[in-house]
Amino acid sequence: MLSLSTSIVSLHSYVGSHNNEKKSTKKSDTKPSIIYFLALFYTFLSLGFGAGLFGPTLLKFVEQTKSPLDRVIYILFTRSIGYLIGTLIGGILFDRFPRFGRTFLIFTVFIMCITTLIIPFMYHLILMIIVHFMWSFAGGLVDTLTQILTIRHYEQMNVNPFLQALHGAFGIGAFFSPLIIAPFLQKSSPIDQWHYAYWLIGLLHIPNVIWLLIYAIRDEFCLRKNQEIVLENKEFISENTQNETINIKSDDRTKSSENYVILGLMTLFILVYIGGEIGFGSYIHTYAILQLHFEKDIAAYLNSAFWASFAFSRLCGIPLSLKFSPLQMLISDLIGSIGSILLLLIFNKSSLVLWIGSIFFGISAGSIYASVIAFIEKQISLTGLRMSILAVGGSAGDATIPLLIGYMINPKLLGPIGFILILFVVVILASLIFGFTVIYIKYQSKKNKNTDG
Repeated sequence: MLSLSTSIVSLHSYVGSHNNEKKSTKKSDTKPSIIYFLALFYTFLSLGFGAGLFGPTLLKFVEQTKSPLDRVIYILFTRSIGYLIGTLIGGILFDRFPRFGRTFLIFTVFIMCITTLIIPFMYHLILMIIVHFMWSFAGGLVDTLTQILTIRHYEQMNVNPFLQALHGAFGIGAFFSPLIIAPFLQKSSPIDQWHYAYWLIGLLHIPNVIWLLIYAIRDEFCLRKNQEIVLENKEFISENTQNETINIKSDDRTKSSENYVILGLMTLFILVYIGGEIGFGSYIHTYAILQLHFEKDIAAYLNSAFWASFAFSRLCGIPLSLKFSPLQMLISDLIGSIGSILLLLIFNKSSLVLWIGSIFFGISAGSIYASVIAFIEKQISLTGLRMSILAVGGSAGDATIPLLIGYMINPKLLGPIGFILILFVVVILASLIFGFTVIYIKYQSKKNKNTDG
């Protein structure tokens, strides 16, 4: 899923960079290949393409399955669960069979390809839900495997730029996906053509499969390479295990109970934030059509504008993080998020304000997650277990809040304006949770100083 992908990407990015900082530099006879990274970049680009298709075609699923919207939204919930399961299994799978990471990646990209191609043929809701679950499960595996392979391949270098590029690839895919499908949603078309966009994007996976297959054959099935791969992976896993053990033992910045409180509060914050982010990305297209009567192709462009601003914000977050602290960035981002949603709520009949508010919300929300991880790290040591807890919080928000929005925009309840009302409550709640966390940290810090004195 979009949000879960964003969260898991950030989690793995942090783990990779955190572990790499503590590794001793080793000499290597082989220079890491940029061409190989481009294959991984293409993989995340394809993941973004597939994830970005859902929002603009949500109402098309309603028409195709002849099911009400409040039932079709279970597809979104199912995708969230499938993505979470795939993400968790991906790490276990790689640890158990480290030699065959590329092979597993090929199979999962192929599953994404097939499921994307057959979605237009699903005319029953149950079958549609099953296929979307398969896609999201494969997407979760792709998410984890691609990042681990990136960290694994560039462990002797500064891996952060490569991981940030993967972030950007996903954002680029999510940005262009609505642009690809928009022409097929035009009202003037005599026949339903949105299927062509799914088939086009599904076929774009095939070059990726072939590209990865070349590296899998070369690196995983050539006898001359096998022993080197096994040895390097054993060293990699052993070093990571030692690093996590050191992290746990050296966590003396705050007391254990304080750590759990901070971790719990920030997990709740991530749950609310991720839920709001994916809810906006998934329903802005539907809201524009139902509330302001946008044409479907224009609503798709609006959806794309949101993801473009979101990706732009993530890229700008890199240099900004060098000048401003995580706390400063989070405060400004939350203020921007509240202002954007409040603007959409007050001027909910204005098409221009919808464009402006969507873009500004994307800019405000884009850099929040990376800043949250950096903020938490300054307070407590982020071990593998704690990172997993944060990931579960993100996936829970991904599964629940969009589902709530889907129910509340029912005309019998709040109607389309319920989309904005729930998002306003979400950003306010996230800000209150973060504010309480900052107050708690300062209180405990002052209390510890008085105790030491």
